[in-house]
Amino acid sequence: SASIPTTAPKAAALIIGNEILSGSIVDTNTPWLAKLLYSRGVDLVRVEYIPDDKADISESVLKLKQRVGPDGSVFTSGGIGPTHDDVTYEAIAAAFGVGLELHQPTVERMRENYSKRGVELNEARLRMATLPQTAEVLYTPELWVPLVNLRGVYVLPGIPRLFQAMIEAHKEPFRGPTCSTVTLYTNTVEGDLADPLREVAKQHPGVNIGSYPNVAQCTDAQTFRVRLQLESRDQQALDAAAAAVTAAI
Repeated sequence: SASIPTTAPKAAALIIGNEILSGSIVDTNTPWLAKLLYSRGVDLVRVEYIPDDKADISESVLKLKQRVGPDGSVFTSGGIGPTHDDVTYEAIAAAFGVGLELHQPTVERMRENYSKRGVELNEARLRMATLPQTAEVLYTPELWVPLVNLRGVYVLPGIPRLFQAMIEAHKEPFRGPTCSTVTLYTNTVEGDLADPLREVAKQHPGVNIGSYPNVAQCTDAQTFRVRLQLESRDQQALDAAAAAVTAAI
């Protein structure tokens, strides 16, 4: 397999759907994707939520692709079904200046899947096999739904079960050097921690230091007031920063 890059690849997520923006459906794909990418050493640097609008999708895809760079990945979720408001393939093709075409291998997989269930392959369903030209098309065992990759933009369904299965099956390219973490607990309140933490952060720029107050509603059982999490891809820098924080608090 290919070697792991020495610097962290970047990724972005574009969550598409009026139903997400209206709050009628809760997006569970982003937290799942964030955890997966983090565990594989990929930095998720941006998440955007947008409606089922062709111009919005085209604009966001190009902007996010530029942000993650030529080696980065953009994952889109939603808008690839059979109805009139499913315009993701169309919008992404337009963004990169390519046409759409009925993709025969996908049509065959659909036909096989639908005939088993006695479902007719009508024009609306064929929309789901009308894909951007020049795209790489990947398949997942047990699923007919294609994973379309157009220049590092991976187009996925919004249904969490499918979204997760498809990324899980093709996750190999998404990896980089992973982070190590150190977690510290303290009874010092955040307001008193701010200055010492700022100092340590300045001295150790390669280490991310997060401060999270304990919001659990417990009184005498409360064991700590603040949890501090330090993260870095550089183990030595992490150890030094952890020692400095421990000394400061």
